[in-house]
Amino acid sequence: MARKARCYCGASHLSFSQEPLQVVYCHCDDCRRWTGAAAAVLAAFDDDSVRGVETIGAPRSFAEGVQRWNCPECGSPMMGRFDYVPGQSWVPLGVIEDASDLTPEFHCFADRRHPWVDDAGLPGSNGSGRDTLNAAAQK
Repeated sequence: MARKARCYCGASHLSFSQEPLQVVYCHCDDCRRWTGAAAAVLAAFDDDSVRGVETIGAPRSFAEGVQRWNCPECGSPMMGRFDYVPGQSWVPLGVIEDASDLTPEFHCFADRRHPWVDDAGLPGSNGSGRDTLNAAAQK
């Protein structure tokens, strides 16, 4: 099943030729501010499976080793790439069409989770979880 994503206004579109490598919660301040949510829920796709990057404009970087793309028209967060998980493009579930079957498997920056956000009994890391994220992508 090919996945598709689009921004709020419809100007930016992505499609993916493969299913996500993994789906995670991220509780870091950066992802929360970028998505505007108490916890970001992100799906990782192999970089080579991402199509339509030209519709989301140029990436911006506010932190070393992090690139983020937002719709140039409405500002919706569309995709991020992080040096510590090479080859993966991270897309917020909120822009993926019909993401109802994409269930998070892991918590990144679990120590920063708001106490009222249920951890759902999932494993987590008190940091980026880079080892777990990179290992999951190798499956």
